[in-house]
Parts: sequence; C-alpha cells; structure tokens
Amino acid sequence: MLQTIEFNIQNKLLTREALDAYDPSAESWQKQFARRYTHHCELNDVLNNVENVDQTVYGKFAVSITPYVAQLMDRDDPMCPIRLQYMPTFAEETKPGFVTMLDQLGEEGDTVPGTSIVHRYPRRVLFLVSNACATLCRFCTRKRMVSQPTGSVHKDEIERSIDYIAANTQIQDVLLSGGDPLTFSDERLDYILGEIRRRAPHVRFLRMGSRMIVQLPTRITPELCAVLEKHRLQMVNTHINHPKEITPLLRERVKVLQKAGIMMGLQTVCLKGVNDDVDVMRELFLQAIEMGIRPYYVYSTDMVEGAHHFIVPYQRMLELYEGLRGWISGPAVPTFIVDGLGGLGKLPIIPIYVKEEELPDGSGTTVKCRNYAGKTVEMPGLGRDYALPTHSN
Repeated sequence: MLQTIEFNIQNKLLTREALDAYDPSAESWQKQFARRYTHHCELNDVLNNVENVDQTVYGKFAVSITPYVAQLMDRDDPMCPIRLQYMPTFAEETKPGFVTMLDQLGEEGDTVPGTSIVHRYPRRVLFLVSNACATLCRFCTRKRMVSQPTGSVHKDEIERSIDYIAANTQIQDVLLSGGDPLTFSDERLDYILGEIRRRAPHVRFLRMGSRMIVQLPTRITPELCAVLEKHRLQMVNTHINHPKEITPLLRERVKVLQKAGIMMGLQTVCLKGVNDDVDVMRELFLQAIEMGIRPYYVYSTDMVEGAHHFIVPYQRMLELYEGLRGWISGPAVPTFIVDGLGGLGKLPIIPIYVKEEELPDGSGTTVKCRNYAGKTVEMPGLGRDYALPTHSN
C-alpha cells in the first residue's frame, strides 16, 4: 500500500510550474486519470487561496480533479467558475432548514431489482453502467453512488441489465450513464454496446451521457470512436456549464467524435456564481452551437446534500431564459427544466409569451401575445368562440 501511495504522489503535478508545463495531449488518458488530485492539500502549491476544509466534507463526497481541469482554474480567484464546480468548500455543510435527499429524483424506486436499469418511462430506460467519474462535480445529483464503493455497479448487475433490455421489446431508447461510461476501457464499452445491439435489435436509439469529454478531452481517441461507430451509438450528451470549459483541445476532440457520425447534445446545470448570468449563458450556448453541439437542457440544481449554495431561484431561471430566447439563434436556446422530486420527471420552465383572456362582454376569449423584446399584440382569432367575420358578395 505504501508503494502505491508514493507512486500516486510522484505522478501528481504538485507545483504550479509543473502543472503549467504539462501537456495533456502528450500522454494517454489513462496516465492522466492516474494523475488526478484527490485532496485539496495537493493543490496548495498549485492554487492560491485554497480553502482548508476538514474531513467532514470528504466524509460526504470525495474529491477528484484531473490536471487538465486544474489548468483551467484561476490561480488566485476562489470564485473562479471552474474552481467553484470542483473544489471542496465549507459551504457544502448542511444548511439549517434546507431539505436534502440521497435520492431526490426517486431513481431507486424505479430501478429494476437486481439491475442498474431505471425504467421510469414506457419505452426508454436509463442504464447506470458506472459509479466513477474523471472529475467530481460538487453538485453531483448521484452522490449516493458516484465514486462510493458501496455504490459500485457490479459486473453481474450489468449482465442482468442487458438481459432486461433484451427481454423487453417495448424498450426503444437506452441511455448509458452513471458515473461516466467513458471511464471504462474501449474493450469494456465494446462488449456492453455490442451485447445491446446483438441481443436487443428493438432498441432504435442508443445514446450516452458523458462529462469526461469536458474533464479529460483526450479520452476521445480514434480507437474509442471506432467502437462507438461500430455499434451505432447515435448520440452523446455532454455537460458544460461555463465558456471557460470550452478549449481548443475540447474543440479538436469533439470533431473527432462527430466524424464518427455521432450527434452531440449539451446539458447544463444552472449554478449560482458559475453561470447564472445572461451574458455567460449566451456565450456558452453560442460556442456550443459553433462546435455542432446542440444545447438541450438547463437543469435547476437538484436538492442534493452539499449543493444548496448553488441553487438558482425559479424567478432568476425565468429571467435567464428570457435573456436567451430571441436574443440568440433559436437552435442555441435549450429547454430550462426542473427535475421533479421523487421521480416526477423533467418539467419545463417557460415564461408566458401567449395567454388567453376572457372578453369583457363574456362572449368568448382573446389571445394576447408578447415577444422577446416586450412588444405585444392581441390575436382574438385564436380565442374561444370567436366568430369569423362574414364577407358579402
């Protein structure tokens, strides 16, 4: 055990000079994975103003940061949007009166016994294949299982999960998630995807969610893309919260993935202090669409333990949406949603642009509309019981 610890320390970049000189594209993703920082003290000579949290924070959720992500962090500013997402803080301590849940989305209630399949909707399933991630987000919605030994997805669970998909011919859509599926080797992914395609020809849409693309872009290799293309993985949803996460290396590796014929979507979490700003979101989504990644969802922060300080109020989310729609290209505007507690599902947050009102004389209704710039128009022809005017010859 002592030798292992020494090896890990020797392979970590423990000074700012070493980190700045490091080229992530110069070595394999596996070696970079081994260089991850797993304690804030390891960053004391890399970053200034590191908060000295105690072990109570680690007892609730571990720390894991790739050197690539650390390079994106501002050296001095603790409010850097990258640091806020990944560095542990005493702000994670339980807030009095704030209700947190281990499984706030009710996934365990919809999990098929003996499998890691969450079957909530009639024709699609969530397949949780891994409990590991390259870098741990402090607002993670699956803290109950991610990077926790007791939450590991065992090999036999994966086998039973594939059995379940194969036996249920109504399942048309399978989403691989976790954790992060790309923490698996190419060979393991080849097996899982291949078995789904071989044994479940009724699956019409096979997709994957991965933040590792952003946290360790060199995971995207020609060899990986060959596996994904071989098994017709049709879509990858990645997760970006701030324009600072979009780098030349990320853009380069996204192109490699797209050349394999894979659609890409973007999911974002609305985080206080990180991206709850109209200009930040406009820039994020425009850069995403420039890369050929379609903004898909903006989630409200889930009510998970240690994430209360990230929550953006509902009214502010409405304001952010209003600052996007009409101001940037339509395809770059995602759907803002709340993931309902207890498994209620994804519920859209949408400002009212069109509303129906009763006419003063009670004869029917009229429809009043407003656009993104606040201009309004009345359209009585869309109202109830509206009588179209007659034309005489």
